[in-house]
Amino acid sequence: MYSPISLDYFLNMEVANGGISKQILNLNGKLKYVKDIVKYWKSNTPPQLIPENWQYWNCMIAGFKHNVANHHDLGWNEMSEEYYSSLLPMSDGEIDDYLQNNPVEFDNGFIKHSYHRAYAMIGRLIRGEDYIPFYMETEKIFDKPWINDNKIRTEKPTSKLKHLSKLDEMGIDRDDYCLCQSSILSVMGIRDNDDLDIIISSKLRNQNISFPQGIDVFAENLTKFDYFGANGDDDILENFCITIDGYKFLEPRFYFARKNMSSDRDKKDFEGIKRFFDRNSNLGFPFDKITYKWGLPEFRPRINVKELDLESLTLVKDKYNRIADGVNQGRAVYAGDGYYVKVFHPEYCRLQNFRDALSSGFLNGLASSMTHLLEDDDKNIIGYITLGGTMLSDNESAFESIPSHFWRTMLRNSQKRNKVFYDFVPINIIRDSYFNQISLIDLESVYDLNNLDDMKKHNATLKPSTLIESIKEFI
Repeated sequence: MYSPISLDYFLNMEVANGGISKQILNLNGKLKYVKDIVKYWKSNTPPQLIPENWQYWNCMIAGFKHNVANHHDLGWNEMSEEYYSSLLPMSDGEIDDYLQNNPVEFDNGFIKHSYHRAYAMIGRLIRGEDYIPFYMETEKIFDKPWINDNKIRTEKPTSKLKHLSKLDEMGIDRDDYCLCQSSILSVMGIRDNDDLDIIISSKLRNQNISFPQGIDVFAENLTKFDYFGANGDDDILENFCITIDGYKFLEPRFYFARKNMSSDRDKKDFEGIKRFFDRNSNLGFPFDKITYKWGLPEFRPRINVKELDLESLTLVKDKYNRIADGVNQGRAVYAGDGYYVKVFHPEYCRLQNFRDALSSGFLNGLASSMTHLLEDDDKNIIGYITLGGTMLSDNESAFESIPSHFWRTMLRNSQKRNKVFYDFVPINIIRDSYFNQISLIDLESVYDLNNLDDMKKHNATLKPSTLIESIKEFI
């Protein structure tokens, strides 16, 4: 019934004009959208405030506080700066919980109600703090207009897709095809698609339909889609798709796992992808259910390690201050309820290896169990959180237990990114207990193929011993 909205959605929402306390913030309707209000008050001096106009301004400046009284009960005149200052601030985690448990009464692209919460968030954005998603009625996000004017203010993401309407005009059953390649970039708002690339079912293929210009049907059961255990077109349509606006899309991880950084277009695409995740657009409807299916560990949500209550967790491995043969091996592992937390010492010998593995895309499609990245006060990555799961085998030599598709993904990524996961053994690969996906653990166990001498310095041993040869020979 309720879904989160992204930062982009919120910034492009229209704010209702009204009484003096609203007009003081939107300059009597001159600032029409949230983004206009944020931009203006970032660089302009505060207005002249009086008790009759200060309630929303003071709320904006204060942000989210505990136990704010209903303004109808307390009185607008009492919503003073001093009053807000007397209340305890909410932490980001508390705000997140509060907004999930108390959905806002926004309409399609329009803010008439829940004004205090809207301006508390606007205040965060003005101060450069992170956006935390609001939750609103799902049908109101794109479909149901504000009843007062019956106006649809926000477009569905799929409205940007070229040639999509042709499939509907042909009467093609949406269950018999999925959209792939750059289609996902279009709905993410990164760039327009050229042709509309689709995978079709065997049922549809047997009808020998002639598709119009602009719609490109992939050949049957292409090997380039054999990632993640997918077994042909029908299996993809049944088990490896997401649904956006009623249309099937191939899970984005298939596209992103194959994408190189060899062309200017690819580089520009990844810049757009980074902006998309930096703005937390992935947390907003209709992208909020995709989770691991993005296949992009670099863009997992980040948490300051200080926000974690590590003392409440079980300490599994305490090697945070370990130095071996002059090499810093410092890390600590904690266990929670169904998850693990790994924290690295700032001088840990493989910390930069982990950061490089993320930024290079080496871990794309290999680290589905990782849910969060940990960072310090300077935004440096210093650890991660993973789901718990079951090892493929407790015998590190039981290589036959590693699925062939996972082998192929690892070898492809090694060739593309010039890196190797040096300890590729069954005890370092799990099937997680939540998504039931195959994933690496000990994600920092990565070296550049041009710097394998570092392995000896760090007391690391290549497993299996023939791994480098396998990477070179893989086609």
